[in-house]
Amino acid sequence: MDYREFMKSDEWRELREATLRRAKFTCEHCLAKATQVHHVRYPKNGEKHTIEMLVAVCDHCHDLSHGVREMENLVKPIQTDLEGPFNNSVSVFHSNGLIWASVDQWIKVLQAPYFMKDFLEKIVPVKSALMKGGQYSAICGGIKVFRWPPIASGLDSWQRLWLGKKADGIGLMPQNERAASENFARNIEKLKFWGYELQERELQSAMKSRMSPEQTDSGVADTSQAMQVIKNLAQSTFTELENHGSKLSKHDIDIRRLKETNAVDRDPDEFVTVKQRILERSLPHAMIVSGRLNLSEACGQYLKSRGKEKGGSVMERLEGNSLTAPASLWRRRDIDEAVSEFMPSGDAPRQLDLLD
Repeated sequence: MDYREFMKSDEWRELREATLRRAKFTCEHCLAKATQVHHVRYPKNGEKHTIEMLVAVCDHCHDLSHGVREMENLVKPIQTDLEGPFNNSVSVFHSNGLIWASVDQWIKVLQAPYFMKDFLEKIVPVKSALMKGGQYSAICGGIKVFRWPPIASGLDSWQRLWLGKKADGIGLMPQNERAASENFARNIEKLKFWGYELQERELQSAMKSRMSPEQTDSGVADTSQAMQVIKNLAQSTFTELENHGSKLSKHDIDIRRLKETNAVDRDPDEFVTVKQRILERSLPHAMIVSGRLNLSEACGQYLKSRGKEKGGSVMERLEGNSLTAPASLWRRRDIDEAVSEFMPSGDAPRQLDLLD
């Protein structure tokens, strides 16, 4: 199936709807109402489309994602290498008291997992276009370069998606990606602090460079020169403060979503499918636990054999394709009981005779 056909398929419609529901129909860039779904990366080498490749966006951010805004050239850039947060270095450009670098260079110095590259390359230009109070993206020698704020904002967006994955269940996520994501998420606050501290040192250096030795000793600089540097600092600080309220709102959304999707806080009497409950608990629903039955199938048979209360059925996608089939609804507490029969420790399967 080619791309145009796929965009008309039921599978795409289901993925699109799932992406919008995951974001609660809120733009994952600016918090406006989400009306579109945008690829942060496309499938490669026969990969299937997954929800992790998509973000929910409003019309404005969707246009920006496709490069509507032109970038200006940097003024008199000077290239140097600066020390990174992990005793490494980053190649940057200095221009008018500000630091710029390509997404590749920022990713390298941050030691971001390899699978974050596509995500950041897509989202950082959008973040820079949305920011107010100054220029955040530019062209230098034919290369797109960015200041630190849109990079930090991109890290925030990735962290929100990662928290969502943890809340929704990441049992089926490749172990190497899971471990790399966990490690990187733990360092995000440290990395953001490093980036803003880097910019602050650059502004201080720019101010000192425009002062005579006498002015440096006395702390008094030429008014016009000092005001230009202070203006750059004010732009950076203003944008950071302006975004702080937005980040608090996003944080509240994350807390509500985590609480709603946390396995402990979920209503134990609510009817859900077996697969949904297993994924809520970050367990591998496809693991074989009894004969040829996987965990979902075995729990379903257990619930039927024990005469547990059934709450009707819903259509659920079959594993590995776009087809759907009826799936029974059971109370969460009963599903948890069934899971404990097969995985008493939460991770090790146990064989059980379903006919006893």
